[in-house]
Parts: sequence; structure tokens; C-alpha cells
Amino acid sequence: MIMEPLGKRYLFSWLFVALSLQVSSLHFAVATYYTAYLNVSFIDPANNETISRQGESGLTVYGQDSPKVTVMGDVYLPDPIYSCESDTFYDVPSGSKGWIAIIQRGNRCTFSQKINVAASKGAVAVVIFNGLGTDNTVIQMSHPGTGDMVAIMISHRRGMEIVELIRQGIPVSMTIEVGKQHGPWMSHYSVFFVSISFFMITAVTVGYFIFYSARRLNAVRLQNLQQKQLKAEAKKAIGQLQVRTVKRGDKETGPDADTCAVCIDAYKSGDVLTILTCNHFFHKTCIEPWLMEHRTCPMCKCDILKALGVEQPEEDQPSHQLNMQPDMTSYPRVLVPEDTRSETASAGYASVQCTEEHSNPADETHVYESKTHNLH
Repeated sequence: MIMEPLGKRYLFSWLFVALSLQVSSLHFAVATYYTAYLNVSFIDPANNETISRQGESGLTVYGQDSPKVTVMGDVYLPDPIYSCESDTFYDVPSGSKGWIAIIQRGNRCTFSQKINVAASKGAVAVVIFNGLGTDNTVIQMSHPGTGDMVAIMISHRRGMEIVELIRQGIPVSMTIEVGKQHGPWMSHYSVFFVSISFFMITAVTVGYFIFYSARRLNAVRLQNLQQKQLKAEAKKAIGQLQVRTVKRGDKETGPDADTCAVCIDAYKSGDVLTILTCNHFFHKTCIEPWLMEHRTCPMCKCDILKALGVEQPEEDQPSHQLNMQPDMTSYPRVLVPEDTRSETASAGYASVQCTEEHSNPADETHVYESKTHNLH
């Protein structure tokens, strides 16, 4: 079934809305981030007491590609502090497991490079503190290709506090726990909204196309029914048309005779002709299939249903009888009222009848004979 422009507009609108919802969902997913509970412990050399600094704030953020899991371990500082090169050194005691690297942002290498270098040295997590001049700000890092490495970012100020402790030779341990999810919308609300919106738009679209298809099918069914009725009427009208058989010596078989306008073959003795209400005649086997489909004369477009009264014409369009001169080469068209005929058309019709009368076949109809006498 061919889709109308209105149906196409609705389809494209639905696709546009669905795509917009998907893009919005991705935007919300990216805008959502997780903070971390950070517990930093160390021993104060002045009084040999253990000091713990803990809490969650917006200044401790999981990386976008980091697993959101809890890790713990001792903290070690790389040399150089940016951890960009594969020869970066970590002063980690032999056999140590589950340690955490603290790295400064910058020096023209990506977060992924820094994290992978630390992972190759045995770290289980990476804490990257922001660069100089950023004060207490952080960003959500993007670090694809770092596998299962946990990565968080902290502010420059907080990072430098931990770095100073390590440089003073004070052992520092750290626990990273998953904090709260933040963003414009919580993720389950985003999924709920997108799902409900998608199903509503889909339901409306499917409902529209069901209605549209049903209407189209009904129109096709009515059209087919009308065509069947018209064919039945055409068959009835064909049965009322005059028929004659061409005989040897008839004018239609002469050297200057016309040909059938449907098959373009010359008339031969024994051919059966059907004469339409407009006086045009054709092979019976040629014209009847044409009339079943078109119901009009192929030369002058005269409607046989209206001419025979099988189908009444519109009141505001009075019927006119179209009479044509049976000169099949020129095919002139003459428009006359129903109750009159032009001399040329009458003469053409009479010539057909005179030829038929001259042949005097046994099966000729009385209608032709009376018509011929009247014309004489």
C-alpha cells in the first residue's frame, strides 16, 4: 500500500521524537556522576596518633569509565608525579599488594595513559588530583581503555595535602567507597521517563497506522465493488448492442475499407462486428473486452451506459449523442443532440445497413431492416 504524504509526516515525526528521547537519555546518563567517600589515615609523628580524615563531598568524583566499587590500600607517589611515561617509578615495597597511586593531572598526557602506567606497576586504584590553579574544582574524567581500574579525581588542594605527607615520609592509607549519585535526574527516573514516552508515542503511531490502513482497505473494497457493478452493467449494455456479420462483397472488405480501430486489422468476410450507439463499429471480439473495462467508444468516448439508459447521466450534465462518420481514416467528431443525427453519420450508418441488406443473411435482425428502410 502506498503511503500518503500525511502518513510519511507522522512516521518522520515519530522517528524524530524517538531519536530526541534517546539523545536526551544519553545526555542525562553522561551528566549523572558519582561522588566517593574518601577516608585518609596516617600517623602523626608528633604524638604518634592515627589521624583519619573522611567524608563525601562534590570534590571527590569517580571517573566516567571507572567501576563504582570500594577499594583500600596504602598510597604511593610516582616519580615523576604526572605518571605519563612507562619508566615512571613508584617506591613501593616488594610484595606489596592492593596499593593506590596518587597522580597529578597535566603534562600533556591523557587520564587513560596515567591510569594504565600505574596499573602496569601494580596499583589497584588511582587518585588524580587537579592541576595547579584549579583550587577546589574537579571534573568527571573520561578514561576509556583502563579496564577494571578504579579512578577518582580530587581537588588540587586536597591532593597536595596527601602528597606533602608522603614526601615527609609519613605512610598514608586510603579507603575509597561509593558515594551518592548526582545529576539532573536520577538514572531510574530517566529510564522511567524515556520508557513511558517511547511506549506512548509508539501506541499513538501504531493506532494511527491501523486507522489509516483500515480506511485505505475500505476505500479499495468500495472501489472494487463499484468496478464489479460497472462491469455487470457494461455486460448488460453490450447485450443490447447491434451485431452483424461481414459478408463477401460488403463495403467493409473492399480495398479502400477501413480497419478495426482496436486491433488495426482489416475486416474480412465472416467477421462479426459490434455497432456502438455512436455508429462506430469494431470486431466483436475486440470491442467487448474494451467496453467491459472502459464502457466508452475508443474513438469518440461515447458512454454506452448513458446512451442505452443503463446508467442515468447527471441532471446538470445533459446527455448528448455523439455520431461519427464511419470514415475510419479521418475519424471526425460531431456533437449533436440525442434526437437528431448528422447527415454524414446517418449516411454512414445507412451504408452499413445497406450492405447488410444486400447480403440478405438469414440471421439478420428486423431492427436493421426497419432502420435501413427508414433511412431510405
